[in-house]
Amino acid sequence: MGDITRRKLAAIAGAVGATVVLAARPAGAQQEKSTWEQVSERKTLRLAAPVAEPSLYKDLTNSDKPGGVKVADTLWRGWAVNVYREMAEALGVRLEMIETTFGNGVAGLQANQFDLMFALDGTPKRAAVIDFVPQPVFLYGTAILAMSGTKIETWKAIDEARLQIGVPVGTTMETEIMSRAPQAKLDRFQTVNEMIAAFQAGRVAAVSSSLTSMTLTSARIPNSIVAMPNPAALFPATAAIRQERDPRWRNFLTTSFSYLANSGYVQSALNDAYAFRGVDIAKLQPIVIR
Repeated sequence: MGDITRRKLAAIAGAVGATVVLAARPAGAQQEKSTWEQVSERKTLRLAAPVAEPSLYKDLTNSDKPGGVKVADTLWRGWAVNVYREMAEALGVRLEMIETTFGNGVAGLQANQFDLMFALDGTPKRAAVIDFVPQPVFLYGTAILAMSGTKIETWKAIDEARLQIGVPVGTTMETEIMSRAPQAKLDRFQTVNEMIAAFQAGRVAAVSSSLTSMTLTSARIPNSIVAMPNPAALFPATAAIRQERDPRWRNFLTTSFSYLANSGYVQSALNDAYAFRGVDIAKLQPIVIR
C-alpha cells in the first residue's frame, strides 16, 4: 500500500501545484513566501513533534518492528509520523522533526518554526490567529485514565469527586474538563510523558488525553482503567497550519488527509503503534472517520 499511496499523493501534489500556480498576486504585494513555496525551495518538511503516544513518539530501542520512521538519527513511531513520511515522499522532500509542546503550538506556527502540527485542536480562539486543515484524519474523544475502582464513567461523577486530574497544558482535554467537570482539580504538564510519570508516582489520581493515547497508556499500567466520560463528544484530529493567502499547502493537506484516512492507511499506522507497545489490536474499536 505504501508505494501506491505515495504515487497517489504525488499526483495530488502535482495537481495542486499546477492548479494554483496561475493565480496572480496583487500588483506590488510584498508577502513572505508561502508554506508551499518554502517547502518546495528548501526541500524539507518541518514537523512539530510534541511527544504523545500513539501519534508521535521516539523508539529508543531502534526496533525493526513495523511502523518505525527514521528521521536523521532518531527512530520515530506513531500514526502522525507515518502520515508525515507519506506526504514528504510524495513531495520529494526530507522530513525534519521540531520537538515542541502543545502549549507552544500556536506561537511556533506563527514564528514559522514548523510547517504543520497534528493534534492541536481547532478552537475559535486559535482559529483567529492560525488555520486548520478542514479534513480530519479521524475523530477522537477526551478520555480519562485512572486506577481500577475510580468512578470516571460520567462527567458528573468526576465533578462530584473533585478528582485530581493531570492534563497536557494547552490541549482540548484541559478546556473540556474545565467545562464539563469544573470542580475537578487540574494539574497541568508541559508534556504527556511528564503527566504519565506523575500518575505512576501517585501525584495525581487520574490523567486525560485522547482515547487512543489513554488506551495505549493503560496497556502499560496494571490495574488501570480508561473511559470516555458521558456525555461524550468527538473532535477532529487534524493539523494546524499558518494563515496565508496561497491555498496550495492547505489544499494538498486536505486531499491527502482524506485519501490516507479513507484508504485505511491511518488505521494501519495506528495499529502498528499499538502493536509495538503490546496492545491487542483485535480488542480495540476502529477509529471513526468523517
